[in-house]
Amino acid sequence: MTKPRITGSWIDVIHVNQKDGVYWNRKTLAYSAADWDRLVGHLKNDLGITLLLLQNVARDGGSVYPSKVLEWQWKTVNCRDPLGAILTACDRHGVDFFPGIGFPTADGTVTAESAQRLDWYERVSTEFVENYGSHPSFKGWYVAAETAIKDGAFLPDHVAFTGKLCALWRQLTPTLPALASPFFTGARIIPDVARLATEIERMGCDIIAYQDGVGCSTGRSPAYPAVDNVRVFEALAAAHSRTHVKLWANVELFVFENNIFFQPLLPAPFERVRVQLQAAAQFVDRVIAYTVPGLMTAQTVCPGLGVPETDDLYRAYRAYLEEDEAAVSRTANRCEPTNELR
Repeated sequence: MTKPRITGSWIDVIHVNQKDGVYWNRKTLAYSAADWDRLVGHLKNDLGITLLLLQNVARDGGSVYPSKVLEWQWKTVNCRDPLGAILTACDRHGVDFFPGIGFPTADGTVTAESAQRLDWYERVSTEFVENYGSHPSFKGWYVAAETAIKDGAFLPDHVAFTGKLCALWRQLTPTLPALASPFFTGARIIPDVARLATEIERMGCDIIAYQDGVGCSTGRSPAYPAVDNVRVFEALAAAHSRTHVKLWANVELFVFENNIFFQPLLPAPFERVRVQLQAAAQFVDRVIAYTVPGLMTAQTVCPGLGVPETDDLYRAYRAYLEEDEAAVSRTANRCEPTNELR
């Protein structure tokens, strides 16, 4: 049996939270189309990443592509259209791409009024389809405005907003799935499986990739709550078994600098990540991560994307993959038929 693997990741041009992404946004804002192609190829060929989700095509009223809908564009020094460059790279390397549209407000908070502001999402989503819908790598949508679970249930405002946004996308692109990635607040154990299943259906998503919350909770400790997440994902699996919605895990690869909340993100130690993978993978269809570029990429391939520890996490994960590949190869060799007489 192969070890749990990360097969998808978020990627961003300008991170939704400037403090979080400070150690890689200084590079991505200056990336050329060739740089984006190199990064996407590295993620696919060296790490087995076959899905990328863009954090946001728009932030604080500004776009990461030439837009006629949004008022201004983020300054990207060496690439006029980073969004197009990423999609082209995904096309070339065979990587699926889900865009997150972003937020009409600066803080990205979902409120009771959010569902009434869908005109903004409709205009930006329609422009995305008109400009980039022909790219073969465009395979779905990402709900960038994060839903939340509190005391075992999704917040009502979030359910209403997500349901309307997913319905809007279904009208635009009837065959493409929508993915949400909720976070946990309050109790970590989901107490009411039946209620959660009903809310999952109402949200209208095709895939939910739950954040495992370890990066936000534990700093460098590998044990808690990563091990505790076995019970969380077991309960989520029970809820999803009553729905048509796929269950994925979103493994957090980060720690906060100086262990201070909302400070820049740094790579977590691999031993913690290993525990996270083991806790979630047994219950879910797929494991994706937040976020591989800048936290688990090779400095030799993408110099300056992240910090020196970024290379440490990359090399540790590569060793983990190679160890697994060697074990699979040994098993295959033992099973090969021979012509020897017994």
